[in-house]
Amino acid sequence: KVQAESRKFKETEAELRKMLEEADRLQKSGDVTQKLDALEAKIESLKIRQQGFDQKLGELLRRVDESARLEEGKGREKEPALPLAKAPAPSAKPDETTRPRAGGLDVPLAALTPTAAYNQAYSDYLKGNYDLAVAGFEEFLKRFPETSLTAHAQYWIGEAYFNKRSYLQAIEAYERVIANFPKSDKVPAALAKAGVAYAELGNAVKARVLLKRVVDEYPQSAEAAMARRRLAELR
Repeated sequence: KVQAESRKFKETEAELRKMLEEADRLQKSGDVTQKLDALEAKIESLKIRQQGFDQKLGELLRRVDESARLEEGKGREKEPALPLAKAPAPSAKPDETTRPRAGGLDVPLAALTPTAAYNQAYSDYLKGNYDLAVAGFEEFLKRFPETSLTAHAQYWIGEAYFNKRSYLQAIEAYERVIANFPKSDKVPAALAKAGVAYAELGNAVKARVLLKRVVDEYPQSAEAAMARRRLAELR
């Protein structure tokens, strides 16, 4: 099932890339505006579908992690029981392995796998709980600094700040993606969004520099098409 969802995700991504290239071609050729608007509407629809596949994959991976933990627990049940240890004295400090959640629930972070911790923060982001998402992704970065999801977590911190219109903090987060994860597939998006954030702050010079980098270094990317449109607006 994971492989099937992954295949669908890749197919949607390829379709999205094709649509973006067509939008870029129409813009360059000065073709009918109505055609371009219709194409951009399709692109937005594909982006939403792609995000849905991303969530499904995350949920499937979470289930795989849970199944693995349950199997491990069954194996432990077969081992001879050890004498119960004395419970530690209550501490005045709150437990550092838990994080307050909306509704007053505490989630034991130490018990979460990297995928589950990431999905928890990403779920907060999708719900618009940006402060909670930032806290979750930052905790993820502390606990799992070297996973395949680390660069993505850093990027979503930037996106959360961007959606809050905290553009300086968003730029800092995007710059960490670029500096710390130069080979990540999130670098083009981080460059592009940092450029847009600078434009929102009124710094057209820095915005142009970053957007031009996207066009020059990642000319075939989806972000390059967006960067070209933004550069045209900044002229």
